[in-house]
Amino acid sequence: MLVVGIIGAISTATAPGKWRVVVADRPSLKIVSSVLKMHSVLEQNVVAIQLITRNRQPYPEMDAVYILVPCADSISRVIDDFKVDPRTGELVQRQYARAHLFFTGKLSDSLLAHLRSSPAAPFIKAAAELYIEYNPIESRVFLTTPSEQPFYALYSPHALNMVGSDLDAAADRLLSVIVSLDIQPYVRYYRPSASAPYEILGSTLMSESGATATCPRIAESMAALIQCKLNDYYSHEQSSSNGRGKRSNTLTPSVVIVLDRSVDLYSPLLHEFTYQALAHDLLDLNAGNKYVYEAESANGHRQTIEAELSEQKDPIWEKLRHWHIGDVSQTLTDQFERLLKDNIGVQAAKQA
Repeated sequence: MLVVGIIGAISTATAPGKWRVVVADRPSLKIVSSVLKMHSVLEQNVVAIQLITRNRQPYPEMDAVYILVPCADSISRVIDDFKVDPRTGELVQRQYARAHLFFTGKLSDSLLAHLRSSPAAPFIKAAAELYIEYNPIESRVFLTTPSEQPFYALYSPHALNMVGSDLDAAADRLLSVIVSLDIQPYVRYYRPSASAPYEILGSTLMSESGATATCPRIAESMAALIQCKLNDYYSHEQSSSNGRGKRSNTLTPSVVIVLDRSVDLYSPLLHEFTYQALAHDLLDLNAGNKYVYEAESANGHRQTIEAELSEQKDPIWEKLRHWHIGDVSQTLTDQFERLLKDNIGVQAAKQA
């Protein structure tokens, strides 16, 4: 989903065969690099990938494809790429020929108005929202938490100032997932038997009996935020398409179930015995999935090798990572013995 959205934005922004520049901020570049290698981006007639926060080489004869987080800082930097002298109204800086803006999430009305009234407006060819604001870890696993310590931010009574902003940011990212899946779901949530003794989203939650709660209703608060953002998204989509949006008649019926950690308190205390857990326990993995080691080549020289544990590059890892290590050991042994038995090259080497 992410690959199709990103490649589509880059490749269709300008005329076919025309060279272009990609400009991104750090969060957006992290999203792009999580699913695409840089050479895959450059293959889309891209001459350079530039970080918007750095001093950049101008390409005034080429269009730029911006992939940005929808925030005030990013908008200001786009405007700064097309500076106009306030006294004469003349253009004094033109970083690129034109700008094609793609935002990772929803751009607020206030930022859109600021962009439209800016000197950069005549040079903006198009603006669109991609809804790619989440980090895929596996094909069915993704991160939406903005905080480095989400458990503390959501559950600690000492982090009350973080709860609302973290939930809102996570709900924005979950909206991106839902939009990417192209579904219109019913939102359901888990409610514990009691609610929290402190406020969430500005109001103190009480149990049905009226007693002060003992556990925060994180899932309920998150579900309410998701539903609110979904309603806004559907309303915006309908209005922008003059009522011709592809809504419930064409989208697959589905259900989003929101759970929080209180539904299962024991799993964090248990140790997994899967192949994936073993790899993380025993190997020093860079970026969570890359292992660098030294090995001896056929001519006796030592060489450094980087192995990447990913779905795209390692089908064995994709198949076995969630298996119990005992089953993995037996499966790999059987596959190796079958290789020795059936591979003609191995048989020839044995006979030699």
